[in-house]
Amino acid sequence: MAPRATPEVTNFEAPEVSLEEVKQTHPSVPLSQYINSDDEQLQNRFREPIMAVALNRTFQELKNKDEDIRTKAAHELHAAAVTAHRELTPEQFNEWYFNLHYRLGQCVSASSDPSEKIGAILALEQLISFDTEDPGQKTSRFAGYFKKGLNSNDNSVIVYAARAIGRLAAPGGALTPELVESEIKSAVEWLTTERQENRRFAAVLVIRDMARSSPTLLYAFVPQILDCIWVAVRDPKILIRESAAEAVGACFDIMLTRDSTLRDLWHRRMYDETLQGLKSSNVDYIHGSLLIVRELLQEGGMFMGDKRYRDACELALRLKDHKDAKIRSQVVAVIPILADYSPLEFSKSYLHKFMIYLQGQLKKDKERNTALIAIGNIAHAVTSATAPYLDGIIVFVREALSVKA
Repeated sequence: MAPRATPEVTNFEAPEVSLEEVKQTHPSVPLSQYINSDDEQLQNRFREPIMAVALNRTFQELKNKDEDIRTKAAHELHAAAVTAHRELTPEQFNEWYFNLHYRLGQCVSASSDPSEKIGAILALEQLISFDTEDPGQKTSRFAGYFKKGLNSNDNSVIVYAARAIGRLAAPGGALTPELVESEIKSAVEWLTTERQENRRFAAVLVIRDMARSSPTLLYAFVPQILDCIWVAVRDPKILIRESAAEAVGACFDIMLTRDSTLRDLWHRRMYDETLQGLKSSNVDYIHGSLLIVRELLQEGGMFMGDKRYRDACELALRLKDHKDAKIRSQVVAVIPILADYSPLEFSKSYLHKFMIYLQGQLKKDKERNTALIAIGNIAHAVTSATAPYLDGIIVFVREALSVKA
């Protein structure tokens, strides 16, 4: 459909009918139902003011701190847009839709309430699939909204904005190649310039979410990304390290079925850099290296086979009693991954050592839950090989269940 002319921003209110009169005439129901009433007189008199009142109510719900309420409001807003496009004249809809975007954009850029920003981003994300205008213009405008979210000082807002940009970059959209290139260039710039915590966090999230939603387009940028990602993998903030590792894993996944020469090259480079980090006394470096070992095991195909696999098992055994809780926790998380990677070798050479360690963790209140989860995942990987340890484990399972009861 050809784009319509851009109207001036107008007020949502409809002063000729009061809010109280609307409420008395028609009870509170989803916006899309307001203008689908069977009552023709109600339609003629109250269509536009009821839409305004209902829209205001939906915006209130968008800034609710409850995630379910915000999500429901975002879906309702999409349904309302579909209904408005069908029921209103082109001129009325053009004005209604432009005002809707203006208001959502203001929520993202000007609101001081993170919940309101997130609600607006959720609503805009729903509207990505609403096709009533030039696709290229829509992509540019939506990207502008989401970039404002990426510049937020609130991590939760950044998470939602990055996810929305990832969805906007899904294959088949207008200007998708240009969008991916632009966002990845910005992400690389934020990773290679002086550290700004929120920008670094946004950069790794954008890389991760674009790699998941648009792997073919991102593939060309993988070497550039992996070349500069270590600054985030070793960041002082654990949230940034973990998100950076997930971005690395998403890049590994993209390479898995493509050029084997390039894949093997970058697997080796990342592995070598992991070993360098493990030699450091810096806890953040060690933790970051463990995260990349996890990604190599999960997304690296057979790269971690044979000697590298045994080295990874020995590494986990060496670090399991580390003084830093983050490293101990990551070791517990990686043990089941090792079991799943090579169940036979794990059962033969490492199961007993790790089960003795995890049984010891069961005696510690703070470690018990993660240890139980790890044991369950190990049992799923090696099946009956865990049978000799069941009696001792069941004692702690019963105790945990009795505490919860």
